[in-house]
Formats: sequence, C-alpha cells, structure tokens
Amino acid sequence: MYPFVFLGPVLALVVGQAEPAEQAPAAEAAPVREEPAAREEPAAGKPDESAPPPRPARRQPPAADQAPPATPVDQARPAAPSRPAEAERAQVARAALAFLDAFLTGDADALAALSTERFSFDGDVRSGKDEVRRAWRELVAGRGASRPGQLLDLELLTAADAVSRMGQPPSRLAPLAGARGTWVAVANVSRRPVVLFLLRESNRWAVGGIE
Repeated sequence: MYPFVFLGPVLALVVGQAEPAEQAPAAEAAPVREEPAAREEPAAGKPDESAPPPRPARRQPPAADQAPPATPVDQARPAAPSRPAEAERAQVARAALAFLDAFLTGDADALAALSTERFSFDGDVRSGKDEVRRAWRELVAGRGASRPGQLLDLELLTAADAVSRMGQPPSRLAPLAGARGTWVAVANVSRRPVVLFLLRESNRWAVGGIE
C-alpha cells in the first residue's frame, strides 16, 4: 500500500518537470541601420553635374623685377621721329658761311681746310689736300689786292630743288649736282652769283666745288 500512497506526489513532480517552462518574452529586435548605397561614379568623359564647380585659380601678382606685358596702346605707339631736315640745313649753312668768309678775306689755308679732298674749281678737279691748298693759294695770289666783295644774300637748296629751279647743270658740274645728299648754296657776292656745292665728308659738311 505504501507505494500507492506516494505515487500521486511523485507523478505530479514528474509531470511538472516534463512540462515546458514558460518562455521569457523575446527581446525587441534592435533597429537595423541601413548603409547608404555606394555613390555611382560618373562615366568617363561625362561631367558630374552634382559635383560643385571648381574654384578659379588665384592669379599670382607679377614679380617686382618683371615688367608687365605691353598693352596694345604701347605696341601701337609710333617710334620717335628722326632728326628733322632743318638740323641738317643748319649744319650746311654754317659750313657755307665759314667758306664764304674765308673766300671774301682771301684766306687760302682756311679755304683748303673747308674744302673736300677732291675739289672742283669750276670743272677743274684737284685731288688731295696739298693739291687743293696749292690751287687756292694760286687763286688768292692772282687776285692780288683787289676788293674781295661783300656777301649780300645766301640761299640753300637741295640738289633736286636747284635742278628744278635753275635747270640741269653744265656737264663739268653734273657729277657734283648728281651726288647723293648734295646741297647747293647760291650766294650773292657784291651782286655776282657764286655757287657752292656742299657734300658730306666723314663727320662734317665741306665744299666740294665752286662755280
């Protein structure tokens, strides 16, 4: 009988152990953080419209020792004008007046110094300083004590202007009138015309012939 008395509690204990335990409520699932989708790279050669525009490069100031580029105004500025012809005319006038002064006073050495090395005495050409000086001394000596005269007027002309006004020179004077850069001085000496041909010799103006 004893076994049956204790059978109820034992079965109850066994049954209680066999029933599943009450499950604890499941914890709330943590929210899942979605990763942003990878940015799609623009295709080669196609500009990315969403990208911000590039910043302009900062312009560097020119160096102190570097001159700024020439402006169109500077480039179009004309060059400085050459020396005017009036300056050459003044030089020719001084040479002609010095020669005429020596001619009127009869200074043979000064006449030779103011003449070119090849000088035409109204077509009679002498070459060399010594030969020209000798010819002037002979002319001055032949004139003797006669009154030299007085300079009343002097006009300077280019060779082209002289030919245009007075016509072609005689053949004996043609080489002088045709020389490049020749000036013609027409002097009125005591109402008698004296014509001088002035040429550029080295760095000075000198008389190359007289008529």
